[in-house]
Formats: sequence, structure tokens, C-alpha cells
Amino acid sequence: MSDLEPISALLKADAIVFWSDYGKKAIEESWAVRLNKQIKQLDQVKDYTNLNIATGRESLFVDIDLDCPEANILCDYFLPKTDCEFGRESTPRAHRLYKVIDLTKKHTRSYFSFADKQKSMLVEIRANKHYTMCWGQYDNQEKVVWAKSGIPTEISWEALHKACSLLSVASVIYRKYAKEGLRNEYIRKIVATLWHHKIEQSDCERIIEAVTTIANDDVKERIARVADVYKRDRSDQLQGLPKLAEEFNWTEDEVKDFKKLLYKITGRHLLPEYTNTFIDRIAYMMKQKKYYDLEDKEMYDAEAIDVKYSKYFDGKYTPLKYWKQHKDSKVCVDFTYKPNDENRFVYVNKKLMINVYEKNDIQPDPKADTDIFWALLKHVIPHDDCREHFLNWYAYPMQNPGIKIRSAIIMQSDEFQLGKGSLFDLHRDILGHHNTRKIELAEALDKGKNYLLNYQTVLIDEAKSSGSWSEKAQLINTLKTIITEGSIGVRQLYKEYSEQDTNTNYWINTNYKDAFPLPKNEVRYFVYFSPAKRNEKMLDEFHLQRLNGTLAPGVLADLLDRDLSKFNPLAPAPWTQFRDQMSGMADRPLNDFIREQFEQSAHPFDRDMVTTIELFDYLKQEKRLKVTREREVANALELIGGKVRKQIPITQIADRATIWIIRNHDEYLNMPSADLGKKYVPFYTDKKKGGK
Repeated sequence: MSDLEPISALLKADAIVFWSDYGKKAIEESWAVRLNKQIKQLDQVKDYTNLNIATGRESLFVDIDLDCPEANILCDYFLPKTDCEFGRESTPRAHRLYKVIDLTKKHTRSYFSFADKQKSMLVEIRANKHYTMCWGQYDNQEKVVWAKSGIPTEISWEALHKACSLLSVASVIYRKYAKEGLRNEYIRKIVATLWHHKIEQSDCERIIEAVTTIANDDVKERIARVADVYKRDRSDQLQGLPKLAEEFNWTEDEVKDFKKLLYKITGRHLLPEYTNTFIDRIAYMMKQKKYYDLEDKEMYDAEAIDVKYSKYFDGKYTPLKYWKQHKDSKVCVDFTYKPNDENRFVYVNKKLMINVYEKNDIQPDPKADTDIFWALLKHVIPHDDCREHFLNWYAYPMQNPGIKIRSAIIMQSDEFQLGKGSLFDLHRDILGHHNTRKIELAEALDKGKNYLLNYQTVLIDEAKSSGSWSEKAQLINTLKTIITEGSIGVRQLYKEYSEQDTNTNYWINTNYKDAFPLPKNEVRYFVYFSPAKRNEKMLDEFHLQRLNGTLAPGVLADLLDRDLSKFNPLAPAPWTQFRDQMSGMADRPLNDFIREQFEQSAHPFDRDMVTTIELFDYLKQEKRLKVTREREVANALELIGGKVRKQIPITQIADRATIWIIRNHDEYLNMPSADLGKKYVPFYTDKKKGGK
């Protein structure tokens, strides 16, 4: 077999192969960049490069990585045969390739781990958006070698996942079983554990046969033990995992890891195997008059509880009978959301509640590169003082979860997709999507106000208050109440209104400077108008690092280290000139009229340019709008994106006039004034101004 023969076989099987630098190291380039290095024929292979096979839906290739010695030894008993096997010179069969015929986008990577003193990773399935080095040299100068270089076996995801699950469980057992005496005692406890966890008899026999064969034990006798246990119901006699853990001297974490491996075999992930666990996961909710399962987060009536969990009881008790007589069973009044308390059961006003808050599973990484975050932040908010306040508001929930900030952010930009939404997306990555929410303005006005519950931060996106001035005023009054109050009346589905605690913070993004009719003395809103222009390259890099999962841990570390001692969450929002501008703009019916006419291309907004002289007279005389100053017209034109050219000679109107370019800006903005004046066609002038 020539050196490149395995690569040739992969290419013929429609594998996606791309090159990287010589010597194995993590490839930090984006997926798109990797695929730009794809090779499709052997003459594209360069000297002193590594070759990597891309796994996933594009080719259906999946790599099984056998990460521990036990898995390498036992693999043939569980994994289907395949003609694609390779690895390091020291472990030439550590990687096996398959084609998963039903691969979907949800199939990414599966870990089978056991965190003992040896090696935590047992087996790994690499699927969508992953890769494995299949030719070249590692950093320690070991080369990739191929044991088999043929056609990969086709298999379903479920079958492959179960095979890896069985292999992982067998690897953990063999790790101890092969090294310890008293195998008869061990085998009894191992089989009892598998039986208690509802492992099929055939699967149990496969595990025991593989382990005992490799360990040179009496296979027939051990298999007979399996049959003896499974043919009779001996739940009152068999001692399973607790005794096995005691014999193997497992820690609590090791026990949890082993449970997870067993659950992967059966497809059950959190169902209890012992009645005591049932007590920990079921609580009676007085307000709802139902039972709540804390693991699957569902409500059940009494009959449903008995049906769902009856198979875990021996007949002496029904599940609810057992629950009712147990000293540790929980009766709760209602649910609550307490980000400052990670306990599941909490007391609120001396009443036992279930805390539905779940801390996001993210760890700060002070070594991560966060430059793109700081670059985008400075780009979106170039004013230093405004940026500092925004950062304090942004970081405060991370350092002080559960403490409400009694002011909201209003962020405006003329540019769509500038980056303000991207900053919120990262905020969500850090706090957790289950602790944040993005809603539209209509939902914010819903009488039920269910979005107030169980979130640290809510984004009201692309907010634009429309309608009459009184409707706008009603909107802002509603918002200011929910921003400042620590409790508020809500109505959940099919329930009456009730008073609920809320510690939600509010962030509003809009593309309109007149989005809200803020009173002149309003102090609940920090308003910022961003002057920035969209930077496509910066946004792409920002989201690439976000989606790779490298940005959030680094930014979290930065913000946890930020000094917030001078930030008062109860204080009014700092004044900005932008708040005054929004206050002065938003209460004008004129703005709504001009925007509506512009969006519909109605006369005279069906043209590229207008003058304030003409438009002022036109709106007063023809539309009977209350307009007292040309400055009001100019403000409205600015809100629809108009660009101004002053002192333009237009002889039909006046010696000099101000032109507003409302469409095709690039064509007119740099045109000489004389040419622009000749280009302009008047549409309306008042007789007093010398018009027709």
C-alpha cells in the first residue's frame, strides 16, 4: 500500500479532506477557511502538511475516537467492523470511520467520559463540523498509520451511539475488573447494577462476555450469573450501584459519570433508578394543585405520576403512596426566580418555593482573546462616557445576579444590523438563553406581561411606537412602570392576575430617533444614538468567535474583573444629549405623517429631493398640519434618512435654498451646488414666497 493510498480511498468514497500545517495542533481557522483548503485529488497534496477528514452531513462520515487503552482492547466486541481504521503508530486502530446514513444537523459530537484518576475520555463520536487528522505527523513526531484503508461501513446513528455506549461501560468495568481480585463478588454487583438500570439482558451479556474474555475469566459461569439475575425479580435482594461503587472505591463524581454512561445505553437520561431519587425530583405545587417533576420540568396530576413511575416500585407501594409517607417529600406554594440563589428550594416570605433559575454553564477564561468585543463596542459606542455607563449596565447582572437595575438602555442607530443586536447576543451567551429573552414591541404591551417572569435581561427589539400621541404616551408609561418596579401584576395562561416578583432588566434597540415620547424630565432611560456605520468585516469576525464558543468565556472574565463599585443600580440613568433629542422628536404627529408618506412613496416623497421651503408650505396649506417652524420639517426629514445640502441656488424658489436628499444619496451629495440647483425640480411654493 502506497503512502497516499488511504487518502485516495477516502476521496473515492466522497470524503471531504483538507490540509493543515505539519505537526498536529488545534486548527483555529473558521470552518469556511478549512474547506477552502480542501483537496480533491492526490496531486494537490503538498509536502510537510497534515491531511484531515471533515466529518458531518456533507459526506456522512463519522469518526469514532477510542481515547483510552480499555476501549482499544474491547472495541471489536461492540463496534461494527469497518474497513477504515487508523491512528498513531502506537495506537494504529484508535480511529474508525463509518458512514451514518441518517445523520442530521443535531448530531455533532458525543462524549463518553469517566472522570477517574486515569483518563476521563473513553470514547468520542465526531460528527458535524468536526475533523480528525488522517495523514501526516503529530507534534511528538509520531506518524499517522492505517490498519485498514477500504470502504467505511454504513450504519444508523442510534446503532452507532448504542455501540459506543456499551463499549464505554465495558471499558470502565474492565479498568477495575482486570486489576482486582474477588471477581466473583464484583461480577455479582456489576450484573445487579446493570439490572437495576434496566439494561437489556442481551446487552448485559455482551458486556460481561467481553470483559471476562479479555480478563481470562470463566465466561460461561459469568454469563450464567446474568441469566440467573434476569430471570427472576429480585429487587428486594439485589444490591447494585451503591455496593459496586463501594467495592471500586468510586467518588461521588465517578458514580454520576457511570450513571450517565448507563443512561446512554437505554436512552434514559434522568429517570430515577431508586425510589429515594423519586423523592428528590417530585414536589407538590399548592397553587397549581399538581405535582412537578424537577428533572423534566413538567406538571402532572396524581394519576399521571403513578403511571409514569410505577415501574420503579415493587408493588408494595404506589409512587404517590410512597411519596406521601416519606419524611423528605416537598410541598411548595409556587415557583419563583432567584438568580442570586442557586438552591432549587428557597423560602420567600416564609413560604417554600421552587427556584426555576438555572445558572448558565460557562466558565470565565482570562486567557481568551476578547479584542473583537472591545473593538465592536467602541465602534458602536464611540463616546467614552456613554460606553462606560453601558459597560457597567452590561456587566452588572454578571457580577450581581438577581439585583434589578432600575433604568433601561435605549440604543438607536440609523444603520440596520450595526452591531447593537450582536452585543445583546453575546450578553445572552454569557447569562444563558434560558435567562434572557428577545421580544418585539407588541409583546411588551401584552396585558399578561409573561415576559417579565424568569429572565435576567429582556431585549425589546426594533422598537417603534406608532399611532397617536396618546397611544405613544401610554406605551412609555407602561414601560417605565415595569422597568422600575420590583414586583408587578401578571397573568399567566389560564390563570388569574397575581403579584409576582421581578428582577428583569430591560434593553431596547431601535432604528428610530423618535421611537418613544420621553418626557423632558424622564430619568429611567439611558438613551444613546450611535453614529457608527456598519462594518461587515468586524461583525463577521465577532460572530465567528461567538459561534466558536471562544468569545463569551473571555468577555465574562473581563467583565467579572471590572470595577463596579461606583455603579448604583438604583440610581437614575445618566443624562445624555440623545435623551433630550428623543424627547423633542417623538411627540410630533408630523414625524409619523412624513415617514408614512415616504415609505409609501406618496407625493411629494416619490422624488429624490425636496426643499424645506416648499415642504413647509405644502404641509401647512395642503395637508393642514400644525407646523410652526421649518426646523420641525428638517427634523422629520432627518428621521427618514434625509441628507442636507445648504445654500443651493434654485432660481425658481429663492436665491439660496436648503435641499434634502431623501433617495439616491450617493448621486447628489457630492454634486456641485450649481449643477444640483439646475437638477432640482420644484413641486410646490406658496404665493407669498414667489411661487406659482
